[in-house]
Amino acid sequence: MPVAQKMEPGAREGILVALLHFADTRFTRADLIFTGVDHSAGSYEVLVFLNNLKADDTTAHTLDSGYGGRFSIFGHGPCYGDVGHCEVPERARDDLRPQHPLTPATKIVTITDALRYVLSHSSDGLETVTLVPVTVPPRRADRRVTSELFRFNDMTLRTYLAGTEHTLPSARA
Repeated sequence: MPVAQKMEPGAREGILVALLHFADTRFTRADLIFTGVDHSAGSYEVLVFLNNLKADDTTAHTLDSGYGGRFSIFGHGPCYGDVGHCEVPERARDDLRPQHPLTPATKIVTITDALRYVLSHSSDGLETVTLVPVTVPPRRADRRVTSELFRFNDMTLRTYLAGTEHTLPSARA
């Protein structure tokens, strides 16, 4: 499977672009899986666009603009506890207690329809995934692209075919 090579800056500060190549049309579902997503600061959402290097927070949420979906993070905000209160401790694999509230999250964006659209309209297949993190303040007029909030470990494209699974190795943030 092709590998997402790296993350590059997008059209504006805060926007990230993952470079990869995927052209296999044999799938019944396609997911982008983000692991290690930080939610220790403010709330935000991440807009996902396929093969659209110019995407930003004003780009239409349509298939022809490459819109694949989004995920939201309800941020924790500042820590008001004692020193170390908000630090996520190391855990043993067999620890059955609930995870620490600030354990990094995993988010999944199902991009099946958008990926099919891109593959049917591009002879080169999927080449880029543009990630647009946007603040989610109380007033919609105050929304903006942010470079401060979105932190994650990696992003993986996973496709499924009638009971089988194909994973594209991840891109690291």
